Amino acid sequence: MKTNIISLITDFGTSDPFVGMMKGVIYSKNNKVKIIDITHEIPPQDIKTAAFYLMVTLPYLPKNSICVCIVDPEVGTGRSILWVKTENHQIISPDNGSISWVEEVEKIKEVRAITNSNLFLKKVSHTFYGRDIIAPVAAELSKGIAEKELGPTYYEFRKIPFPHPQRIGNRILAEIIAIDRFGNAITNIKKDYVTSSSIFTIKDIIIEGLTPTYYLGKDEQEIALIGSYDFIEFSIKNSNFSKTHNIKTGDKVEVILNI
Repeated sequence: MKTNIISLITDFGTSDPFVGMMKGVIYSKNNKVKIIDITHEIPPQDIKTAAFYLMVTLPYLPKNSICVCIVDPEVGTGRSILWVKTENHQIISPDNGSISWVEEVEKIKEVRAITNSNLFLKKVSHTFYGRDIIAPVAAELSKGIAEKELGPTYYEFRKIPFPHPQRIGNRILAEIIAIDRFGNAITNIKKDYVTSSSIFTIKDIIIEGLTPTYYLGKDEQEIALIGSYDFIEFSIKNSNFSKTHNIKTGDKVEVILNI
């Protein structure tokens, strides 16, 4: 389906020319397309963070647009590259679990393995499929190439189950699933799981209740709040919660519900 928007999520960073090369390939094949840089600062090889940011970003992208999501520690090993059609968007991503959490926000309708080498650059590096395969395919898709030209329907794509919190009585067992550049530790707890008077524990830190916004926290005080993704997150006003307390993704969280 023809579109004039391609968005990019990668772990490439911006100090090397990787992102610029990809954009150059896209523009050389379709100079009318617009590119949205969602982020290029996914931690290197961190597939789960890529899956999280793809999940929370997708609902805000223009309908029918293409989202390219590349975090690819297995580049060059023969794993498939996927085209994914959801209810409202198209996604191109390696088959490594990056698309796993998309169905938390949109139903996946069709998946194809991208195998048509006629769409690739003539010279393909085994270390940079983003430039040599994914970028030219995204450009051709944006011009309206028929989906069946990409390759065969693909059913057995890799899935990483979304870590839904577990509720046991008045307790919720949860975990940290992402850490943003400010050091806020984002949990897998949606806002409707908790009450404003819930008590949160992570490591030896106890946080009582929810604070409406970062600014209302006291200096040096840990707070819990509902972040912009509608997940509970932990923060310290004008400081870095995760660095201060050595918090990592996967760290366990316990919530006591005061109902």
